Amino acid sequence: MQIQSQFSNASLRDAWVKFSAAQSYTQYCQRWLELMCIRVDNVEMATLLMETEESGFQPTAIWPEKSEFDADFTALIEEGISEQAGLVHSFFGGKFGVVFPIKLDEVVVGVVALSVKVPKTQLPSVMENLQWGSSWIELLQRRHNDSETKKLYERLSGAVDLLGAVLAEADFHSAAITFVNELASAHQCDRVSFGLVRGTLIEVTALSHSAQFGKKMNLVRRLSGVMDEAVQQRGVINYPNKEQGLLVAREHAQFSQSYANASLLTIPLHSDSQYFGAVTLERTSECPFSQYEEDQIRSIIALSGETLKNKRDSDKTWYQHLASASARQLIRVLGRGYLGRKLLILLITLCVVFFSVFEATYEVSADSVLEGSIRRVVVAPFEGYLESASVKAGERVLAGQQMSRLDERDLILEKLSYLSEQSKLQRQHEEAVADKDRAQAAIIKAQIAQNAAQLNLVESKLSRTKMLAPFDGFVVSGDLSQRLGSALEQGEVLFEVAPLDQYRVILWVDEHKMADVIEGQTGRLILNALPEDIFEFKLTQVTPVTEARDGANLFRVEAALSGPTINLRPGMKGIGKIQIDQRKLIWIWTYPLQQWVRLKVWAWWP
Repeated sequence: MQIQSQFSNASLRDAWVKFSAAQSYTQYCQRWLELMCIRVDNVEMATLLMETEESGFQPTAIWPEKSEFDADFTALIEEGISEQAGLVHSFFGGKFGVVFPIKLDEVVVGVVALSVKVPKTQLPSVMENLQWGSSWIELLQRRHNDSETKKLYERLSGAVDLLGAVLAEADFHSAAITFVNELASAHQCDRVSFGLVRGTLIEVTALSHSAQFGKKMNLVRRLSGVMDEAVQQRGVINYPNKEQGLLVAREHAQFSQSYANASLLTIPLHSDSQYFGAVTLERTSECPFSQYEEDQIRSIIALSGETLKNKRDSDKTWYQHLASASARQLIRVLGRGYLGRKLLILLITLCVVFFSVFEATYEVSADSVLEGSIRRVVVAPFEGYLESASVKAGERVLAGQQMSRLDERDLILEKLSYLSEQSKLQRQHEEAVADKDRAQAAIIKAQIAQNAAQLNLVESKLSRTKMLAPFDGFVVSGDLSQRLGSALEQGEVLFEVAPLDQYRVILWVDEHKMADVIEGQTGRLILNALPEDIFEFKLTQVTPVTEARDGANLFRVEAALSGPTINLRPGMKGIGKIQIDQRKLIWIWTYPLQQWVRLKVWAWWP
């Protein structure tokens, strides 16, 4: 159908008239959808969905009204939202489903979907009409967003202006007067009152355009009741607004009747969960407070109310702060409620009494390590090459067990060389004796003795190529399995062996606790590897050896185990506790703090 014929159609003209006369957001969307359905021929069902902050995409307009979507139409809408592009699907009965997204700054804010029964050749025209018409919805959305932004700007602007005026005042009283005066001028109020909670009642602190209001005692008392009504119910009261919910407005009604049926708006002020005051605004009955004005005033007061509270607190002297804080805590402890705080104070009192009366064993804790009482080192007897290694660190050995062996082939060849040399020298000696050459015989005899000494040395080395365990024990260190065939230096440490049944405990005691540690004291040891077993020990030596660890200076203390040593291994670490004597629990718990305080006082004292 041509565009000219569409505009000449009476239905189209009526649709344009209704669309142009739309008053609300929902009516605008509904009239626009009806216009689109008339522009596009043979539309059986259509809908416009717009995105909302609360529940996502929701139908804003449906044509014909109260139509129900089938599964295919619903799937088409969901696919259009997810794909964010125009789509066409074929439906049963020769119908087509068309969906087109409505974008605002490249963000999809809505979709329009139609179910049409037209030839396939007219589908591009249908899509063009939807694309053309979507600009009207985009314009509507932009206007709506601009309106919301303008309202937000007005709220923020008013709040910031009033906050600036309050902050400009030097003290709380001046700030409160400025607050109510500015609020009354900005919202055309006959009177604005500001009150603070004093004990269980609210005391009116400032009235707009009234620096002194001592003579208006009846008015002040009535206003106090109005504010207290809102604070007690923890809610905003807008009288005579009928949509108050469950809030009681009896004081507001009586005040309004007493003062020419005034419109009242009372907003309680709170910081965290504590309500500290309220603000009451008054107007004539002809100018009630709208919901928009209520929201705007709440935003303004919420920002400035906290500032007024801080100014009031800052005006107090230090002893007023101390007195108010002490009184507040005392009321919480002795008054009603705050059961948890009362139980905590009772528990602390009982703990102080318990630790001050009862005694316990004072123990000095120290990091500990287990060492063998004897540690024998197995070294290379001479330079050579490692042929084999039978054991490594962590294994048990028996006395006389071969631990490793040096290559003896060079020594055997050297021994054969000396034996051959010995036979040769023996023959030469015999020939010199036969020839009665005494000088030559003496020289050769000396050479024979030298050769014999070299031979004895080689045989001694051959006997020491096998490194044997000196006693039954445990290999503490040494692993030569990766050094087979490598050269060894004379005196190089190959293994360290410790006995299996003889151990000593090395404790590293902090220097702050060394004054209480002496030889002969007993203690208990728990090892990391055996946390379920407790081993007794006795201090044998307090050495002057120190070591710095983790910023602390530690002394080395040696102790001997008193009990069985089954399952123990050298190198095991744990925690040892040296038993000193019986002392008060309070002293045991506070002794480190006492030491720290004494040192700091000594350092700071002139």
